[in-house]
Amino acid sequence: MVRAPARVIGSVSRRARGVRTSADEASRDGDGAWAVFGLGNPGKKFDGTKHNVGFDVIDVLASALGVEVTAKKHAALVGTWASGDARAVLVKPQTFMNLSGKSVRAIMRAHKIPKSRVVIVYDDLETNLGEIRLKVSGTHGGHNGIRSIIDDAMGGARDFARVKVGIGRPKSDDVPVYEYVLSKFDVDDADKMRDAVADAVEAVRAVLTENRFEDVMMRVNTKFAPKKVKPPKKPKAPKERVFVTATVDENEHVELTLDVRPTNHAHQKKPQQPRQEELAESAAGPK
Repeated sequence: MVRAPARVIGSVSRRARGVRTSADEASRDGDGAWAVFGLGNPGKKFDGTKHNVGFDVIDVLASALGVEVTAKKHAALVGTWASGDARAVLVKPQTFMNLSGKSVRAIMRAHKIPKSRVVIVYDDLETNLGEIRLKVSGTHGGHNGIRSIIDDAMGGARDFARVKVGIGRPKSDDVPVYEYVLSKFDVDDADKMRDAVADAVEAVRAVLTENRFEDVMMRVNTKFAPKKVKPPKKPKAPKERVFVTATVDENEHVELTLDVRPTNHAHQKKPQQPRQEELAESAAGPK
């Protein structure tokens, strides 16, 4: 008789009873609710700062979907949305940025959401201001919120979906990054960010309705891909050349003569002058 490990028997037993394991949930494509987390810092003084762009996206998305993100659960403000078979939990963690992972982990456990159904929206220094990028994995890139999510919510795993909203880097090297991300946008940058937030909302909404993050990612990243600059064309060589000859008569009148020739026209070579030795030999006569 072959004996199987207890954990294998337990897994088979649970599946036979119709109970989903975490491995099942992670492997299912397009089944279950999404959890969309917008990262930021709680408190009025952080409203409108660059580090709170994730909150801004959740606020605009919730308004577009007719959802109130006001329920206080698991150290977060939470709202739920459903339309047909599509479902989502919209979340604004109320821990400070560097502890975001604790709230993300609690929400994932409470709503039984695998990391394959998680979308994190946050500000990104390495993306041009006003642009967005979608990714399905990657390092934290120095972002403390993403660092916390990798360590505290994902058990070190990096393969979860992200929507990066570009805030660019400080325009001056004298401005520390921590001051920059906690500052508000100036007038010109604020206009660009409103467009970027709208683009991020459209992207997340497409993920929720189409149920395919990778397809939306391809479209969005193609839209914001750097435009290839074609090298300037080399000027074509002229097919003809113009030769100008000037003559002056005894009354000092100048007459110009234009001679148009093809560029491949062979110039008539001047007769080669005999060398001095040849002249001397010629003068001496035949030997």
